[in-house]
Amino acid sequence: MSIIDTDPNQLALLMTLIAISLSEDRDPNEVNIIGNVIITIGSIMVTIAAQELAQKPDQKTNQESHRLPQNIQQQIEQLQAQIDQLKQQINT
Repeated sequence: MSIIDTDPNQLALLMTLIAISLSEDRDPNEVNIIGNVIITIGSIMVTIAAQELAQKPDQKTNQESHRLPQNIQQQIEQLQAQIDQLKQQINT
């Protein structure tokens, strides 16, 4: 079972229990230091994941970006055809 498949409420409860367990029998300064270390580790992990996702080639996005100019050109042509039809209707 992956952590991704874990029920959100169960995961929140587990994190709460871990936080309480790590805080027991420690003075506030130690709890503060441990909390900051965990936050720093989490921030770095999130940064790593975001960078990997940003660098990962996304086939759908790449395909759409190659088709974008063509799609825009088609839309322009369709709009021009509609404008021409409206002009003809007005003139008749």
